[in-house]
Amino acid sequence: MNRLAKLITVSLCIVCAHFAYAQEEVADSCSPPCPPKECPKPCPPAPCPKPCTPPPACPKPCPPKPCKPCCPPVCFERGYPDNNCCLPAAYNEPANIELSPCPWDFWVDASFTYWTAYEGGLDLATSNTNSTFLTGVAGGVTIPVDTLEQETAWKPGFKVGLGVDLGHDHWSAYAEYTWFRSRTHTSKTASAAPAGASAAVWTVTGWSLTHANHSPIEISSTWHCNMDLLDVAATRPFYQGTHLIMAPFAGVRAAWIRQNLRLAMPVVLAGQNADAVYHFHSNSWAVGPRAGCRGEWHLGWGFRVEGDMAASINYTRYTSVKASDDSLIFGHPVTASFSDYNAIRFNNDMNIGLGWGSYFDCRNYHFDLLVSYDFQIFWDQNMMRYLADEVANSVGAQPGNLFLQGLTVRAQFDF
Repeated sequence: MNRLAKLITVSLCIVCAHFAYAQEEVADSCSPPCPPKECPKPCPPAPCPKPCTPPPACPKPCPPKPCKPCCPPVCFERGYPDNNCCLPAAYNEPANIELSPCPWDFWVDASFTYWTAYEGGLDLATSNTNSTFLTGVAGGVTIPVDTLEQETAWKPGFKVGLGVDLGHDHWSAYAEYTWFRSRTHTSKTASAAPAGASAAVWTVTGWSLTHANHSPIEISSTWHCNMDLLDVAATRPFYQGTHLIMAPFAGVRAAWIRQNLRLAMPVVLAGQNADAVYHFHSNSWAVGPRAGCRGEWHLGWGFRVEGDMAASINYTRYTSVKASDDSLIFGHPVTASFSDYNAIRFNNDMNIGLGWGSYFDCRNYHFDLLVSYDFQIFWDQNMMRYLADEVANSVGAQPGNLFLQGLTVRAQFDF
């Protein structure tokens, strides 16, 4: 009984406790929400700080000092060795001197020449060839024979030139004038005759228009050769390799050549001492196409080896070719001449030398020096001898060639 009463009492307590908990949960779910909290008042704005005092007024800027702009970088300088990375393949990259930033695209050059001229056909006389000299000479004696040629001499001259960049595919054009004057004098006594022979004398080699066989002991002669050349051409230098530059050119050459020859010799005629004198003169002008190529092999430090080759074919007009023989046989001068003789003549020239050049003032200018040795041939130019042989003496002959060679020093300025 007591157990039952305790069990009932515990059960009632559990039920009461559960009911009380449920009532509390319901009360919580129905209670009103908490009232919203009041928004806090905004913070009062902070007082503005005092304005900063302005810095003192800046001084006036100093005027800029005159200075040169920085030299713009380039892959390579034209006209000098390049880098393989700079040039595209299969294109002849131009190699003319290129200035920056705004060049005039002109150049001027001046050359000092020290040349010598000589000409085929200017043999004057031979010695000891007359059989009368052998009178009283034992058989078997060898008679020496000397040939007297016109002397040559080194003479100064000059060249001046002007060039311009045409602005089209890096082509350039230039003109060059050459001035050369030569005067040589020859005077010689015939070599001594061998023992037992007559006195040595000269025999003039075909210059006499009267076929006179004078036998002078001494001969003197003076030869003048005056030449003016004018070349005008267009060229386009290009790189053939990193150190090799080629510059083909083509244009026109004009030439004016004037020659004079005077032979004088003392002779004895009819027991009288006299002078026999021969005069010869040739005057011509020529014009025709000229073409060639210049090559440069650059060694480094601005130095290079340079060589030129050119040829021209010229229409040539001999305006006057004259000869006169102050004859002592006929007692009056004997003359021969022809004028307005037209011909085609060839001309070749070549040189090789060592040069040096450099850009300066940030590639605004360029300066170049070249020392070369020159060779020139003017074919079939000795019409004086042609006149004496062909007209006066009726001897078929080919006119001799005129040769020039010597040193040339050239300075060039690009701007």
